[in-house]
Amino acid sequence: MASPLRSLPDTIRRRARSGGASALAAVRASRSFVVGVVALLALLGFMAAAPIRSLDATNQRVEYLQATKRQLTTSVTELEQRSTRLRDPNEVELLARTKFGLVRPGETAYVVVTPEDQIEAEAEPPDGAGHRAWYHWLVDAVVDMMPS
Repeated sequence: MASPLRSLPDTIRRRARSGGASALAAVRASRSFVVGVVALLALLGFMAAAPIRSLDATNQRVEYLQATKRQLTTSVTELEQRSTRLRDPNEVELLARTKFGLVRPGETAYVVVTPEDQIEAEAEPPDGAGHRAWYHWLVDAVVDMMPS
């Protein structure tokens, strides 16, 4: 078996060879110093863990907010473009005619129904997908009867 003195530094080995009590005290002091340093490093590691987690969470929040900002900036740009288009009277008229079916006074509105539209209108929804509860039909009927 190897001597425990071989793993110690040279100065401690020399003291151990020359005198017993002082060498033993030096070994104990060396060990307690190493244990103290390890304990201090462990304590610093534990103390640094919470701020590091907090910093990571903050960085993730910043990335999320930057992505949200980019999306909102894109949305604002699209809405500004739409607002610019809606300032044009021709665009408003086109929207009123196509989306709401409005016509100018004196014009006659025609709706062209193609055979595909009739087939889709007459088709039953599969597996009762279009069935609603009776109270939905009642609410719709009452809302339709109310003056606008």
